[in-house]
Amino acid sequence: MNKYQQGRSIIGMLFLSIVACFLSYIGVIKLRVFLMDWEADRLCAKEGGIHIYEKAYLPGGYAYNWTANEKIFRRSFGCSNPDEHAPYAIGGTEIPIGRSVNPTLYKKISYAMRCSDKKILGEFVRYSRRGGRITPTLGPDGGYDCKVLGDRLTMLETVFSKEQP
Repeated sequence: MNKYQQGRSIIGMLFLSIVACFLSYIGVIKLRVFLMDWEADRLCAKEGGIHIYEKAYLPGGYAYNWTANEKIFRRSFGCSNPDEHAPYAIGGTEIPIGRSVNPTLYKKISYAMRCSDKKILGEFVRYSRRGGRITPTLGPDGGYDCKVLGDRLTMLETVFSKEQP
């Protein structure tokens, strides 16, 4: 074997090892995406959906409409601002689960809270995955949301009723 053929075989082996490394990287990312989606579905089946802890009856026949009734509902979560005198706060949080960077699993919680005793009246929980693309892009990331019954608006309409029965 002459030096030319020997050099070609070394370059060919180097190229094949680079391709093999890239394909294994793709396989690992896709496996992590599959496992994160499976974990999101498992957690949603276990604790996702609407949870009502207590119902609140709105004064004066108000219907639930948090954009129109600013005297009753606060737009941000938390009751720490003493200048606002609304009795209820509505909002939510997004909590990353685990230490994974790409993809990442999130727990999304929407709350309805009474400000006088800071009690959570109801919550809507769902899990989602963000990320998982192989190459970074400028557009929106790929993602996955688990399927749960209900939504945030249904939870709020269930917690807040017009009149006491």
